[in-house]
Amino acid sequence: MNLKRYAAKGSSGDKTPEPYLEYKRIPKERYISQEFKQKEWEGVWKKVWFQAGLERDVKEPGDFFTTEIGNLSIIIIKGDDNKVRAFYNVCKHRGTQLRHQNCGHADSLKCPFHAWEYDRQGNLASVPDAETFPAGTKDSSLNLTSIHCEAWAGWIFISLNQNPISFKSYISDIKNQLEPYQFEKMDLILDVTVEWNCNWKVGVDAFNESYHVMGTHPQLLDVLDDQNVQIDLYEIHNRYLVPFGTPSPRLKNNGDISPALASYMDQQGLDSGNFKGTAQEVRREIQLFKRKNSQKEGYDYSGLNDDQLSDDYHYLIFPNLSLNIYSNNMMSFRHRPHPEDPNKMFFDVQMFQMVPKGESEGKSHRSVIAKNIRTNEANKSLNVKQNESKSGRIEHVYIKEGTEHTLGQVIDQDAFNLPFVQKGMNSPAYEGLWCGSQERRIIHFNTVIDDYIEGRR
Repeated sequence: MNLKRYAAKGSSGDKTPEPYLEYKRIPKERYISQEFKQKEWEGVWKKVWFQAGLERDVKEPGDFFTTEIGNLSIIIIKGDDNKVRAFYNVCKHRGTQLRHQNCGHADSLKCPFHAWEYDRQGNLASVPDAETFPAGTKDSSLNLTSIHCEAWAGWIFISLNQNPISFKSYISDIKNQLEPYQFEKMDLILDVTVEWNCNWKVGVDAFNESYHVMGTHPQLLDVLDDQNVQIDLYEIHNRYLVPFGTPSPRLKNNGDISPALASYMDQQGLDSGNFKGTAQEVRREIQLFKRKNSQKEGYDYSGLNDDQLSDDYHYLIFPNLSLNIYSNNMMSFRHRPHPEDPNKMFFDVQMFQMVPKGESEGKSHRSVIAKNIRTNEANKSLNVKQNESKSGRIEHVYIKEGTEHTLGQVIDQDAFNLPFVQKGMNSPAYEGLWCGSQERRIIHFNTVIDDYIEGRR
C-alpha cells in the first residue's frame, strides 16, 4: 500500500532527493570505545551547535540556567542589556562552579567559595581584598569566558567552537519547516532527565527508525503506518514523516477499526461510534476535522499542511536533539554523552503542549494535558512527580539509573531494550551495525559524524 499524501506541493512535506549512502557495516567501536569517544568530543561536540535549554528560562535580566555537556558546565544568563549570553560555569579564581542549580535568578554571579563577583554580562565586578593580589585583578582573562549563543524557536543553542559557522547556516535546512509550529508558544508540561546504560548514539538511533515498531511497540501498529514512512536526509540534519491515524499494512484486516484506533479517534476529537468509514479513511478525517475546528479549538494551523495535522514529523537536529512533532504538541528528546563512560548517557525528555487561544499556561491546563498524555501512552500513567516553582515553571526532575519510574509505555519499551543493545555491542561476537533502507537515517547520522571528525565540515 502506498499511503496518500495530502501535503500541498512546496510545503514542508516535500520529499528531498536521496543522497548517496554506503550500506556498509558501522563499526561497533564507535559506540563502545574510549578512543572514539575522544575523537567525537574533539571532532563533533567542540565544533557543532547544540541545544542548551529553553529561551523561556531567561525572560528577564538576571534569569539564568545551567546545562552540562561532557564534563563541562555552561551557564546561560540574560544581561542587563537584555542580551542572552553563555559562559563556562567556572570562577577564574580557583575554579569553583558559580552556579549549581538548574535555573534561577541572580543579581550577579558570585562565587560561593571566595565571593569573587561577576556582573550579568560576565565581567569581573568585585574581588574581596583585591589589594592582596600582586598580579592585580584587572586582567581581562579574569572575566568569564563566553561561548557562542543563539536563540531560535524558543530554544537556546550554543557552540563550543571559537569560530563556528553561523547558526542561521547550521539550521538552514529545516528552519522554515519548523518555525510554523510556534514552539515558543507551547507550554512545558514535563521536564525529566534519566540516566541510561547505553551510548548516546544508541539513544539517537532508537528514535531514528520505525523498523523497530513491530518488535518493540506492537500496540502502535493499530494507529500508525510503520512502512510508508517518508525519510528525508539533509546536509547534516534528517527527519521522517510517520503517518498516524491509520493502521500498519502489517496487520491483517487492517480495514477494520480496532478498539485502539477507535480510542485514538476519540482523543483527536472524532466520534468513533458514529464513524462509517474504514480504518484507511480515519487519517484523512482527522486532518479535515482539525482544519475545520481549529478556530473553535483555539489552535492556529494556518502554517501547517494537512499531513502535519495527523502525522508525526520527526526531526533529528544534529547531533542530539530528536523532536516528535504533532499539530499542537511535541516531545523533545535530548541525548547527552556521559563525561567518562561511552556505555552510559543522559536522556532529557521535555513535553510541550500548545495553549489554546484564550487559555493561559498553568497548573490546571497542565493537569488536563497530562491526563491526555497518559491516555495516549496506552493508559500507563506517568508517575514522575512534577512540582511547580514559584515562577510557575515545571521543575526539572532527575532520575538516577535503577530508580523505578515510567515515562509512558512507548518510551519505557525503548528504555528496556537499550541497555541490552549496549551489552550486545560489547560482545566479541558482534562486529557492528548492519542497516537496511528503513534505517538510513542512522547511516546518514554516522556519515555526518565522520564528516566532522575527519574535517570535511
